[in-house]
Amino acid sequence: MPLTPVQEERYRRNIDVVGMGVGGQERLLASSVLVIGAGGLGSAALPYLAAAGVGRIGIVDGDVVELTNMQRQVLHTDLGRNKAESAADRLGLLNPGGRVEPFAEYLTRERAEDLFAGYDLVLDCTDTFGAKFMLSDAAAAIGARLVWASAVGMQGQCSVFGVPDADGVRLYLRDLIPHEPARGDYPLALDVGVLGAMVGQIGALQATEAIKLLAGFGEPLIGRVMVLDAARGRWSVLPLRAPSARITPTGADDADR
Repeated sequence: MPLTPVQEERYRRNIDVVGMGVGGQERLLASSVLVIGAGGLGSAALPYLAAAGVGRIGIVDGDVVELTNMQRQVLHTDLGRNKAESAADRLGLLNPGGRVEPFAEYLTRERAEDLFAGYDLVLDCTDTFGAKFMLSDAAAAIGARLVWASAVGMQGQCSVFGVPDADGVRLYLRDLIPHEPARGDYPLALDVGVLGAMVGQIGALQATEAIKLLAGFGEPLIGRVMVLDAARGRWSVLPLRAPSARITPTGADDADR
């Protein structure tokens, strides 16, 4: 559907980005994204998706806002509220032209597959490896596209799964980490903390990757993992190939619990 004059004005800076154009903006407005988790990663990714003009955004989170969340989960203002509903209200204020669907629940594998089928793209903004493996396996089962990330301490990672690479192979989390690590084998925010601004960088990166995929421009992180070492101010991009290329996990975004 052609842009209205109001939409042309609102999204002018998007449209002017090389590769986006009017066509890319129209694709964004017609697209849908399901974001699992409205914690630290989701607090950064969600407002950028809404502001960019993603037409329909689903938000899944069964948790409530706690005081310990406020250091990094900047989308929320009211303690005790469900995070999906709180986030939906904020996005509605940010861009009233978008449709936001909150799901105040924790997903099962079956429920995940059912929901994923109704959206163009899924963002994994969850906080534990158990959840991340379940979501990736559900996405793999139905061929869903998934923007994955993790963040803890001063380190974060992001990649795009479920989109064919140069060889036509669709990679998922088990191509990066074959088996779910034991609880004591990776750092937790409870032990090493987490810098809110660093989690925001990774969540914003997820939004960037999502917008590129939905609008159809740029080079998404397919077959690549972008790694941030914020303590040293370093970004690295590591190749990902199935099944030989592996990297050591930095830990899930346990900070979002």
